[in-house]
Amino acid sequence: MKKLLMGSMIATMTLLSFSGCAPKGYSESAVGSTMKVEPGIVQSVRQVQINNKGVGNTLGTVVGAVAGGVAGSTVGGGAGQTVATVAGTAIGGVVGGIAGDSMDNQYGQEVVVKLNSGRTVATVLRINGASAMLQAGQAVNVFIAADGSISNVVPR
Repeated sequence: MKKLLMGSMIATMTLLSFSGCAPKGYSESAVGSTMKVEPGIVQSVRQVQINNKGVGNTLGTVVGAVAGGVAGSTVGGGAGQTVATVAGTAIGGVVGGIAGDSMDNQYGQEVVVKLNSGRTVATVLRINGASAMLQAGQAVNVFIAADGSISNVVPR
């Protein structure tokens, strides 16, 4: 039973750690909507950190503490088992919290584009497997939603 619980915890942590790496695309509401596309030239790009509300740290701490407690409870017997359980819970919580931080903090690129119309616009794009890294001087198309927000910036 304990092995099954431990295996489930490890599988859950693995899945949660990879869920933060999934490529981000357009929102469901953007599908089929009309966007204005304006050509331009990238003026500057810099890497920025994007913080995602801190849910991963809390979740990682809780799951890590439970997994550490379960693992610790399998060691020794009597008072030694109690000490191992407490130590496993503490260590698991710390390790889980650190792993959860990686789910919270992601990186993006702040992009400033001089549009051919003369306007200059800026946005922050997530860096992931679905986005291209942009560079200063690169010709791009800027996708602008009906509300005026920038949906995407892609190389031409």
